[in-house]
Amino acid sequence: MAKLNHTLTFKNATISLEDNEIVEYMKEDIQTHTLSDIINRFAGKNLDITFKEVSDLEPAEVDGE
Repeated sequence: MAKLNHTLTFKNATISLEDNEIVEYMKEDIQTHTLSDIINRFAGKNLDITFKEVSDLEPAEVDGE
């Protein structure tokens, strides 16, 4: 059976519920998207939802170094 996959990806982004925005921070640009507009695109549909946080991992301290 064929499947259609509709995915929106925002990289290096923050979500502001207060401002109703998704803000993407790119190398030379900042783009702002309206959070409710993005959510409304998927309203009433069957979804698989994933939230992923990416952060730097600090190296563990080694005794004597």
